[in-house]
Amino acid sequence: MSDKPELAEVPHKSLREAAYAAIRQAIVSGVLRPGQRLVELDLAQRLGISRAPVREALRLLESEGLVVAEPHRGAHVAHVSRHDLWEIYTLRAAVEGLAVRLVATSPTLEVIDRLESLVQQMKETAACGERERLTDLDLEFHRTICQAANHRRLLEAWEGMSAQVRMFVAITSQHRLPPEQLVQYHEVILEAIRHRDPDRAEATLKSHILEYGERVAGNFEALHSEEAPAP
Repeated sequence: MSDKPELAEVPHKSLREAAYAAIRQAIVSGVLRPGQRLVELDLAQRLGISRAPVREALRLLESEGLVVAEPHRGAHVAHVSRHDLWEIYTLRAAVEGLAVRLVATSPTLEVIDRLESLVQQMKETAACGERERLTDLDLEFHRTICQAANHRRLLEAWEGMSAQVRMFVAITSQHRLPPEQLVQYHEVILEAIRHRDPDRAEATLKSHILEYGERVAGNFEALHSEEAPAP
């Protein structure tokens, strides 16, 4: 890895958690690329901490599927395959399809207000061309729906794959939908929830997720060639 200070130093309140958060953010944001080696000593020096909390953080990231550790070869950022992408987006469509159906069947004013606020922020962000902020708001919209479904295991399933979803978004930025189209999808989903139309809400949300997944899959060969090889 380069000598650039891409990872900020962490506070000493909880070194393992802080190291985990810093390395995880670097992976999901694309700073650390698929296949890139993760050397404990190097990471520890860049974070300004000892190797032990870094080692523990890498184990946590391995459990999330973001890091792969191999005997005698060490750890590296998980590779992204076309099959991985297919699994994540089809599973996400199924999980979120159920979530939005449950929400749209009996939405609360609180949830509608929250989703309306997020869509308005997405409009303003799209107009300013702030793609990273728009991505954050997009994922927060979907997270809000999963939280509002009042289905603990569903939310756990979504949270379990959210890091990998964010990583895919980061490394496939050139294949994102146009900002205006992205906002429009969310407006249609919100409108269906407002009108208590679970069929339309589910169909629109699934279409949005699967269209994006297919868009990236269709360009996967170009994407794969852009990935940084392991040193």
